[in-house]
Amino acid sequence: MVTPLARRQKIRITQVAIFLGCVGFLEWFGRSGRVQYITFTPPSDMVGTLASLVGSGSIFNDLFMTAGTVFASFFAAVLVGIPAGALLWRQELLHRVLDPYLIAYYAMPIFAFYPVFIAIFGLNRIPIMVIGFFTSVVAIVVNTANGFENVKDVFVDVGRSLNLSTKQMFTQIYIPAAVPYIFTGLKLGFIYAMLAVLASEFILATNGIGYLIAYNYQNFATGEMYAGILLIVIIAVAVNLGLVRIENYLYRRSGVGE
Repeated sequence: MVTPLARRQKIRITQVAIFLGCVGFLEWFGRSGRVQYITFTPPSDMVGTLASLVGSGSIFNDLFMTAGTVFASFFAAVLVGIPAGALLWRQELLHRVLDPYLIAYYAMPIFAFYPVFIAIFGLNRIPIMVIGFFTSVVAIVVNTANGFENVKDVFVDVGRSLNLSTKQMFTQIYIPAAVPYIFTGLKLGFIYAMLAVLASEFILATNGIGYLIAYNYQNFATGEMYAGILLIVIIAVAVNLGLVRIENYLYRRSGVGE
């Protein structure tokens, strides 16, 4: 009989093997001569170039600019999105009225409105932050509302049988049970915010990792370009792993999923 611990270890080993296999293939592909170096850089060279940029400190200003804008956009989306999602859950009629607009919002190219944001806020980092916010917030709103709507009736019945107050029902029943949905929205929201900020920096900014990647691409600095891309991947993976750990901790502590 396979124990849960052994099963998790097997999954982890398989995940690591897949990752190493992909990296190995890309390393071989980049050094096989099948593609020019100016087109693709092997992962080992990406890591080396990124280490050099970090060691020299030349990348930190761009990193801080991008990170600050992404996290400001994301946290603003969290502060607005979770309460808005809870409101839609409590106001069923409002949810039904707004539902088609929320669906259409997914297909709306927020980036196309950047000239309007520039006219309102000026040519600075605020329009980029606004684009990141509007791109991120809808995923958080929708997933939060869905999370509360999909709380199992048995949990609600248990809470009522214990004569919990409305506040206690919300904090001890609904929120813990909705954690997986809420954190799905948070993970999507962070990725959307990052993508929106980076895409905006390609065109609107004079600093930031997105600007750095575009600048190096235009100047055929392939190594530096891929180093910037690798840094973005590392940040995205690290933040998502952090959110997953927080989600698992909250879910285990709540005991709702047991």
